[in-house]
Amino acid sequence: MPEIVQQSLDIVRVVGNKAVHPGQIEFDVDNPQTAESLFELVNLIVEYMIAMPKRVSGMYNKLPNGAKDAIEKRDS
Repeated sequence: MPEIVQQSLDIVRVVGNKAVHPGQIEFDVDNPQTAESLFELVNLIVEYMIAMPKRVSGMYNKLPNGAKDAIEKRDS
């Protein structure tokens, strides 16, 4: 998992935990900017882990079979 995704997941987890257990860390969970930042992080996680791999896979699958065979041979 890319470090940026791991850090994003950690931030969402820690801030979410703060919302459930107030007073444990200094992070204003009632601030609209905090909510916006969390949505940005969730979008980043989805982009890296779901959307981007799906787009790349779709493009890769459109390569000619000969090219994919050559790539597989190169990588083995």
